[in-house]
Amino acid sequence: MEEPVVKLEGLTFTYAGSETPALKDINLTVRPGEFVTITGPSGCGKSTLAFCLTGFIPHSFDGVMEGKVIVGGRDTRTCTPGELAGIAGLVQQDPESQLCTLNVLDEVAFGPENICLPPDEIKKRVKWALSAVGLSGFTERLVHTLSGGEKQRLAIASVLAMRPQLLILDEPTANLDPRGCREVLSVIKKLHQEHKTAIIVIEHRLQYLLPFSDRLVLIEEGRITADLQPQKFHHYYPTFKVKGVQEKGNAGLSSSHDVGERSTISEKPLLAVEDITVKYEQKTALDRISFALYPGETVAVMGDNGSGKTTLLHVLLGICKPDQGRVVFNSEDITSTGVSWRARDMGLTFQNPNHQLFERTVIKEARMHSHFLAADLEQSLKRVEQLLEEFDLSSYREQVPFALSLGEKKRLTLISVLAYQPRILLLDEPLVGQDQERLELLLSAIFEHQRRGGITIMVCHEPQVVKTCCTRVLFFEHGNLIFDGPTEEAFKELARRGKDEYLPQSCFTTEAFEGAMIGS
Repeated sequence: MEEPVVKLEGLTFTYAGSETPALKDINLTVRPGEFVTITGPSGCGKSTLAFCLTGFIPHSFDGVMEGKVIVGGRDTRTCTPGELAGIAGLVQQDPESQLCTLNVLDEVAFGPENICLPPDEIKKRVKWALSAVGLSGFTERLVHTLSGGEKQRLAIASVLAMRPQLLILDEPTANLDPRGCREVLSVIKKLHQEHKTAIIVIEHRLQYLLPFSDRLVLIEEGRITADLQPQKFHHYYPTFKVKGVQEKGNAGLSSSHDVGERSTISEKPLLAVEDITVKYEQKTALDRISFALYPGETVAVMGDNGSGKTTLLHVLLGICKPDQGRVVFNSEDITSTGVSWRARDMGLTFQNPNHQLFERTVIKEARMHSHFLAADLEQSLKRVEQLLEEFDLSSYREQVPFALSLGEKKRLTLISVLAYQPRILLLDEPLVGQDQERLELLLSAIFEHQRRGGITIMVCHEPQVVKTCCTRVLFFEHGNLIFDGPTEEAFKELARRGKDEYLPQSCFTTEAFEGAMIGS
């Protein structure tokens, strides 16, 4: 029998300053060619395990490590992350944290160059890796001009180019559109089958991974609580219920054009954009976009990575100024007003939560928006306490926000916005990094905002969530708004256009996804 690629014996790790171990007595063996999916609640230690497997722990994080970690036959205590780079490759939760060059070509070539591969081999690997993740033709693009999903693809390509024995992906589909998800998982499957690469994927979105996994490992509170074989996987296909929504079917709400059945009856829009165009360098990010939103609407903004979704949210808040067109709020043209003025009525959570964390403790971060923007500070601060408790962050009150997991950071930024109750929520992929229980909490909060007559505009790549909770869909393609209408009609139109990846599970099953991957 071949030697294992990974062998963990009694692994325990406690971060400096913490009384509770992040990992407790982990025993795990992964053999060449195995495909292992690891899941568990947000903050349970999954990312810490990934850092242990690549040598960042114990070499780059302060803390105490006990037990043994052997990767590719090498003990990580005596082998640095650089020395392990050709053996184990990690794609982190936050792709920006591992991008270190200015353009796409240099980023993918960086790893192979550092292990001194011949130039011709580097060129072949760069071309293959970029093609594999759908970034062919991006070689001269500057990294900072890429969308969040494109950066995630780039991070994956940079690791694929190393052809490691062990590939570790920490929520690789988190920022990817459904088509990108299919493409990336197809590449992972090919590596697994053709190169005997051992694969470890850390994910909450299990429905697309389980058909290709040899094992499912569940981690809870730092411990492995289950290591399952394929025949038992069906218990882990996700379903969710949202209080006040599930029993009503498709959000229990009317289309955006049926004013009489919305939570708040209004004949005039609260927010409208008219003929908005935005250009970045030579690229048109938004092209003459127009729509109007009414109180009580929950709107999904969908489309491929780089189609203009995040740019739209930034235009609405005033972070990005349009080249033409105007933004109207409550019948007033606010195109020329600043972010600070708009923020009282519009609360934005960024795609990357690290871009909006400023304070030294979780409690200060959660309260920060309220101090500047709340109409009633006392009530807003009470809501902070309630939300911290509901979102399972109250125990981290005095911790540094950057020490939280990605999912926890996303919840923290949402709390800071929900607490002061802006009329419009602008949420850029708020569901990233959330386990099933936290997903239900977030969606219940959005539904409560809707019931109060608030508008939610949510960039979302989860068709099933959109089906359950959204009244309307804005679908973008290459900067153009190609569909604007009720959710049910949106899925019919997407099916007609052949965009099956964007259909909910009832329309686009796991078996169909598997077939699409095999054919891609």
